[in-house]
Amino acid sequence: MIYVVSACHSCPLFVPTGGGSCSGRFPELKLVDVDPESGRPEWCPATGASIRVAEERANNGLPAISVDNCPRCPFFFEDEKRRCNVANPKGRPILSGDERPVWCALRKEVIVVRS
Repeated sequence: MIYVVSACHSCPLFVPTGGGSCSGRFPELKLVDVDPESGRPEWCPATGASIRVAEERANNGLPAISVDNCPRCPFFFEDEKRRCNVANPKGRPILSGDERPVWCALRKEVIVVRS
């Protein structure tokens, strides 16, 4: 699955809670501008290169962020419920108590985010 993004609000790394934040490759969420007309910030992780996210067991040695549970995934966020930004629909609640739901997109494919 490949996401091509030009603004933060359409990016799968965008977390809508708290006014809008980015969850990509940071120890904590970074605030972003939620205006659809604004571009990406200079520090955007998708600027200049692609971000590959793969299931830890399926990572074939190519540079990627390896994920084996939801809290480690850059597409995961939590407001009143645990949610996934690459599920269909975006922000789908993760209702099970498992580390990862059976419908997790990373169980089937690698996710690439690029600018």
